[in-house]
Amino acid sequence: MQAATPAGPSGDFDTGPPFVFGFGFKDGAASEMHWEDLAAREAGYDWVWLHLNMNNVETQRWVRARTDIPYAAREALLAGETRPRVSAVADGLMINLRGVNLNEGADPEDMVSIRVWMSARRIVSTRRRRLRAAMDIRDEILGGRKFAAPGLLVARLAGQLTQRMSPFVEQIDERIDDVEDEMLTGAGERVRARLAAARHEAVLFRRFIAPQREALARLAADDGPLFDPHTRIDLRETADQVTRLTEDIDAARERAMVLQDQLTDQRAEEMNRNMMVLSVVAAIFLPLGFLTGLFGINVGGMPGIDEPAAFWLVLGACAVTGFGLLVIFRIMKWL
Repeated sequence: MQAATPAGPSGDFDTGPPFVFGFGFKDGAASEMHWEDLAAREAGYDWVWLHLNMNNVETQRWVRARTDIPYAAREALLAGETRPRVSAVADGLMINLRGVNLNEGADPEDMVSIRVWMSARRIVSTRRRRLRAAMDIRDEILGGRKFAAPGLLVARLAGQLTQRMSPFVEQIDERIDDVEDEMLTGAGERVRARLAAARHEAVLFRRFIAPQREALARLAADDGPLFDPHTRIDLRETADQVTRLTEDIDAARERAMVLQDQLTDQRAEEMNRNMMVLSVVAAIFLPLGFLTGLFGINVGGMPGIDEPAAFWLVLGACAVTGFGLLVIFRIMKWL
């Protein structure tokens, strides 16, 4: 099998060979398939799973040449931008799902898509960037796990995608917990950027996880021959997990919004308190300024001009006036 090179740093598109991996299944047991002998060996299995790198031109030519795959499915397999959805096409299903981007240096909320065409005898999946959930299933198959039908593998893939989302949602929730704890300890000024980043990640994550919930619910409700009753139960459980994740991310967003409002209220309260202090100081110095201005005029008849103690008397009057104003403001609870 010709292995694809992993995605580059920061989750760049994989420009490696067309064939990521492939397996042929006979009585549930899997055998690895090779790109070179794909056409010759595909007919010898009960069903096959081909996982392709859609960035490769050879992959695009191969998909477009497959007349046994409906035109709508071929176009969907090579689509650039996708949202999670499930559509019935001819005798199969076209499934678009998203997973957390766990490539080195990538942002997890920059979710990786996988496009899957599923029929009774074939699963063809394509991706642009490396998807850990698909690699997990490949490792399970190489470890001896059997899949008797395509529906079982698709259900497992959906489960792996959902399982890898859970830690990311928990991380967002924990970061918001940390922000709330710091706010309660009086460190609110240092957490504004972190809170905004957490809210941004939650918004981006929900953009795809919400339609994925609907897609998995649609997949679990499919009553066609591609899924047996037990597989539908697994799909319903996965859809319920995605629903809980959606509810958790919604709760995290709401908490972040409440904390943002609290930060705004704290800032407004601090500004009001500072303005009150400035107003009180101005109120204290207003009569003192009047006194000093009055006794500073240079006109005849000013009392105390020839009195050596007059300066100290005026200074004492200012001190008594200022202290009296402080007492009055304290009684009025302005301070």
